[in-house]
Amino acid sequence: MDFITIYLTLQKELVNFYHSSGFLVVKFLVGIYVLIVFIDLVLLVVQRGVGANIRQMRYGMNIPSELVSKKSKMKARWDKVKKRLEVGSEAECKVAIIEADDIIDDLIARMGYKGNNMAERLANIPDGQLNELGEIKEAHEIRNRVIHEEDLVVDKEFAQDVLRKYEHLLRHFEVLD
Repeated sequence: MDFITIYLTLQKELVNFYHSSGFLVVKFLVGIYVLIVFIDLVLLVVQRGVGANIRQMRYGMNIPSELVSKKSKMKARWDKVKKRLEVGSEAECKVAIIEADDIIDDLIARMGYKGNNMAERLANIPDGQLNELGEIKEAHEIRNRVIHEEDLVVDKEFAQDVLRKYEHLLRHFEVLD
């Protein structure tokens, strides 16, 4: 037997097997298996949420849906904080810093970072996860000073600088665009 004869015999047997009822059963079982795997994948995506998957791929983390679907509500909250600065009084500037910190704290808590307060949540964010992490930590420290130091003087320019640090995070997630 030469190579060509072996090849032709093997080819003929494979063609016969392909058209046999045994292979039909194998194709049917593989089809059922593929269908079950596909249904499992669809159910997993639905259970996790398609939006969460897309946000996680885009930003590297699962961000709250408010940043994607309810931007106008978040923007309205931020505009309310910014309007406090227009008054220009020291009390309004302090309240603006506190409210801005609350907005970002709520956002970070919804991202799933654990902690009893914002400082603990910020400490739980891995380095490199947020480019604005350093700015947020600085702004939060200033907010703590506003709360705990009664004699801290906060003018409009100082408050604007602090709010700019928080605003960078909101711009990163395209809330204010």
